Amino acid sequence: MERTGLVPVMAIAIVNGIFSPWVLVLFVLYPVWYPSWAPPTSQFVYMASALILSTLTLMVAGVPAALYERLSARPQSVVVASIWLGCAALLTLPAVPNIMRALGG
Repeated sequence: MERTGLVPVMAIAIVNGIFSPWVLVLFVLYPVWYPSWAPPTSQFVYMASALILSTLTLMVAGVPAALYERLSARPQSVVVASIWLGCAALLTLPAVPNIMRALGG
């Protein structure tokens, strides 16, 4: 896939990483995954939690797109990018109330 098709997916994944309710779960479980050499301040833990969730969103949303690309006889990059974008948007739906609250709506 060309690089321009990945930019909206990455943007959605970042928004999901910041506003998802699952960030709290990762934040609370930081003793399990957070390295002992890193400073355990709440800012660093939250940033790492959001980064993990953003990366996880990007990876999970890419699975259906990769399956389409693998199983299709003639995969088209526009369809692959659309599948990836749609799956990332679906994974971001639980974060929508937090996004609206942050925007003042």
